[in-house]
Amino acid sequence: MNNQAIKFISVTIRNFRGVPDELFIPLDAPLTVIHAANGTGKSTICYALEWLLTNRIEDLRNITDFSCQWGRGETSVSATCLVGGELCQLTRKGRSVWIAKDGYKREKIGEAELLKLLTPNSVSGRTSQAIGKAKRGWLRNSRWLYSNSLSLLVDNNKAEERQQIFADILGLGHFINTLRELRDYRKELPSTKGLQDRVNRLDHEILEAESMLNEVSPLKNKATDYIKKILEEFSHVQSTGKLEEDFKVAQIQVRLFEEKVQNILEVIRFLSEQWPQYSTGTSQISALRETLDSLLLARKKLSDNHSKLSAELSDAEVKAAEGLRSVKWAKEHLNILSQWKKVTLNSIFEGGSSLDKMSKSQLQQHFVELLWSPEKQEEWLSSVGYLIRNSAIVIDLVRQKQDLTTNVVHPPSDIVDITRQVEEAKRAKVKAESKFNALSSVLDKLRAIGWEIVDSHETGNCPLCNHNWGGSDKLRQQITGEKVLNSEIRDATRELSRVRRIEQDCQEKLTLANNQKSFYDAYVSRLMAVNDELTTIAQRTGYLEIMGVPDFSSFNVKNLSYLQSRIEAAIAIGKIRESLVELEGIFQIVSAEEMGLRVSAAYESLIRYKDYYQTQEEKANFEKLRLTPLVRGGMENIQAKSREIDDVNSNIAAISQSVGRFETHWKGVAGEEPVILESYNTALGKAESERTQVEKYKAMLAECEAIAKINSDSESLNKLRLEKAEISKKLEVGNKCIAVADRTIERYAQHVRQLTTSSLAPLLSPAAELFSRMHANEVYKDLSVSEGDEALKWTVFAEGYEFALDAEEKFSQGQRQDLALSLYLARARNTGGTFFLDEPIAHLDDLNRVAMLDIFRLVATSMPNINLVLTTASDALARHMAQKFSSITDRHILSTIQLEGNPRTGVTASITKNVSD
Repeated sequence: MNNQAIKFISVTIRNFRGVPDELFIPLDAPLTVIHAANGTGKSTICYALEWLLTNRIEDLRNITDFSCQWGRGETSVSATCLVGGELCQLTRKGRSVWIAKDGYKREKIGEAELLKLLTPNSVSGRTSQAIGKAKRGWLRNSRWLYSNSLSLLVDNNKAEERQQIFADILGLGHFINTLRELRDYRKELPSTKGLQDRVNRLDHEILEAESMLNEVSPLKNKATDYIKKILEEFSHVQSTGKLEEDFKVAQIQVRLFEEKVQNILEVIRFLSEQWPQYSTGTSQISALRETLDSLLLARKKLSDNHSKLSAELSDAEVKAAEGLRSVKWAKEHLNILSQWKKVTLNSIFEGGSSLDKMSKSQLQQHFVELLWSPEKQEEWLSSVGYLIRNSAIVIDLVRQKQDLTTNVVHPPSDIVDITRQVEEAKRAKVKAESKFNALSSVLDKLRAIGWEIVDSHETGNCPLCNHNWGGSDKLRQQITGEKVLNSEIRDATRELSRVRRIEQDCQEKLTLANNQKSFYDAYVSRLMAVNDELTTIAQRTGYLEIMGVPDFSSFNVKNLSYLQSRIEAAIAIGKIRESLVELEGIFQIVSAEEMGLRVSAAYESLIRYKDYYQTQEEKANFEKLRLTPLVRGGMENIQAKSREIDDVNSNIAAISQSVGRFETHWKGVAGEEPVILESYNTALGKAESERTQVEKYKAMLAECEAIAKINSDSESLNKLRLEKAEISKKLEVGNKCIAVADRTIERYAQHVRQLTTSSLAPLLSPAAELFSRMHANEVYKDLSVSEGDEALKWTVFAEGYEFALDAEEKFSQGQRQDLALSLYLARARNTGGTFFLDEPIAHLDDLNRVAMLDIFRLVATSMPNINLVLTTASDALARHMAQKFSSITDRHILSTIQLEGNPRTGVTASITKNVSD
C-alpha cells in the first residue's frame, strides 16, 4: 500500500547544517512551535526531515555535504513516526536509509521504495529518474510550506511562481513542472522561418539562371578554336575536349605566363637601376680582400708572441702555487711540533728532560691516554671540562648523599597493627553508640552528655544549669546523689566514653605513624634524586669508569686540573707522533729512540723545506708581476686587430650581399651569359616580345569567357534545384515537430486545468471556511477558481456583489497569504500526517495574526489526524500562542520549543507544554 500519511513523533539530528552535535526535538503535539532567533536552527529541523524523506533539499540544490562546519561525528537524521498508523523508526546516513517497524529488526530500504510508500501512484514518469523527481517534488510540496514560497505570494510580478506555489499546495506541483518543461522544450525548437526564407531565395536564383541560359549566343565554335590555339602554344598541357575545363586550363596557363613575363621585366628594371652600384662594388671587394690578408698576418704574429708569454706566466703561477702550498703545509706541521716544548714545560711533569728521553713505548706507559682513540680522548677532555664547570654541583650532591646516609630515617614498623586497632575502636564505638541510643531518650542523651562533660571537667560549674558548686568533686557527688541517670544508662554512658577515648588514642597513634611514613618517603625520594643526578653526571662524563672508582665519594677538584692537563698533553703528543711518522717518511729521516731527538730532527728538516719553497714562491711572484701586464697588453693588441678584421669582413659581407643579389637576378634573366651591355639588351628584347604575346592571349580569352560560362550555369542550376528539394524536406519536418509540440502542450494544459478543478472541488468549501475565519474584516465570503485560463486565477465573492472578483487584483498581501494557508490547511486535513510551515504569518497585521492564531487552535483541537509544526523568530508570536492555549489544561495540545546557541558552540532545545507532565 502506498500514499500512507506520515506523522512524526520525534526527530534526532546529528552534525547536520546548523547542529554541530546532537539535537532531539519532540513533534508529538498537535501543534509544535519552534521558536528561535535567525541562524539558530529553525529551518535546519525542516531541512533535516525533508532530507530524511527525499534525500534532497530543494532550497539547497547545489549542496551535497550537509555536515556542520564545526560538527563532530557522522551526519545523520533519525525520526520516530507513524506511517499509515504503524510505528516506525526512519534513519538516514548519506544516501542510505533504514526503517525499523514496531517489533521488527532495522532493515535497509531503497530510495524508490520509500518514495513509493509515501506518495500516490498517479505521481509517476517515464524513467526511474523522472519518477523519483516527481515523487520527491510531490512529497515536499504537500508537506512543507517554506517562508520563501509565502514571500512570492505577495509579489505582483511573480504570477508564474505564484501559480507554482498554489499547485504545490494542492499536490499538483509536478504537473506544473512538466507543463513548464514542455513549454521550454517548445521554445528550444529551432524556428523554420530561416528555412522558408532560404527556399524563397532559391526560387529567385533558379528563375535568374533559367533566364540566362535562354539568352546564350551561338559563338561556341569560335571560342573552341581560340582555346585550342592557346593550348597548342603550351605543349605540356593536354586538351580535355570539354569547353569549360579547357577554358579554365587556358586561363591558368596564360595567367602563369603573364606572371613569368612580369617577373622578368621587374628583374630587368632592377638590373638597369643597380648596374652602376654593381660595378663599384666588385672593385671595392678586391681592395678589401687585400687589406684583410695583411691584417690576418699581423694578428698571427701577435698571437704567437702572446702564446709564448702566456706559457711563461702559467709556469710562474704553477711555481708560486706550489711554493704557497708547500709553505702552508710546512707551517702546519711546525705548529704541531712546536707543541712538544709546551708539553715538556707543563707543570704536571717534574722536568721536560725526562719526556725528551722517552721512547715511544715509554710514552705509552706514561700516558695510558695515548692508547685511546681520538674520539675517546676528545670525549674525556669534554667530560673533564664539564666536571670542572660543575664541580660545585658534584661536591654539593656528594655532601647531601653523605648527610642522608648518615642520618637515616626508618619507616614505621607497626602502622598496619595501628590501622587495625583504629578500625576495631571504630566498630566498638558504633556498637556502644547503638546500645546507648537503644536505652536512652532525648532527655537521657542530654543528661548523659552533661554527665560526660562533668566527668571530664575540673571545674565546679554545672554544664546544665551553670550553678557553681565550689569544686568538681562536690559537683560529681551532687549529680550522683540526685541520680540523674539510672544505672544501666550510666554504665552505657561510661562504656561509650571509654571506647571514644580508646578511638581517640588510636587515631593519635595512626596520625603519628603516618607522619613518620611521610618523613621516610621524603627521605627515600631525596636520596633517589641525589643518586639519579650523580648517575646522570657519571653517565655523561664516564668519570667513574675511567677513574676506576665506584662513586664520587673521592671526588677532588684539584685532580681535575691534573687530568685536564694530562689529556691535553696526550692529544698533543698523539698529533706530534702522527706528524713525525709522515715527516720521517717524506724527508727520509732515520728515526731515533728518544722523542726529543726525533722532534728536533724533523723540525730542522721542516725549516729547510719551508725556506726553500718560500724562496721559490717569492721568485715566481716576481715573474708574475713582470709577465701579467705583458700578457694583458698582448691580448688587448690581438683584440684590437680582431676588431679591425671584423670591420673589414663586415664591409666585404655588405658589399658581397648587394653584388650577389645582382648576380642572382642576372642569372634568372641571362643565364650564364657574361654581365655586359649586349647581353642585357638581348634579354630585354625577348621579354618585350613575350609581353605582346600575353596581351594577345588575354584578348582571345576575353572573347571566350561568356561562352565558357554556359555549362557552368547549367550545373549551378541543377545544384540549386537539389538544394531547394533538400531544404523543403527539412522545412516540412520542422513544421511537423512544432505542430506536434503545440498540440501536446495544449492537451496537457487542458489535462492540468481539469485535474486542478477536480482537486480544488473538495477543498474549496473547507478552504473558504478557513479563509473567512482568517480574514478579520469579513469582506470576502467565498472562494472560487476561474476557468478557461492557463494560469491559476483565484476569484472571490464579496458582500453586495453577485459576480466573482479577481483575487489577484483585489487581494492585499496578507489576504493572498491567508488564501495560501487556507488551501494548505484544507488539503492537510484531507491528507493527514505532519505538516511544516516556515514563518507562516510573517506578512499579516496584528488583527489577522489573532485570527490566524484562532485557526491554529481550531486545527490543533478539532483535527486529530494532522500535526502542524510552525517555525518563527517572533517572540510575540510564541508568547501569544502560549496564551491562546493556556486555558486548555486537560490534554497536551501545544509544545513550544526554544532553540538557543549557534553552529560553533552547539544548539540546545528547551521544551514548554501547555500542560504539566
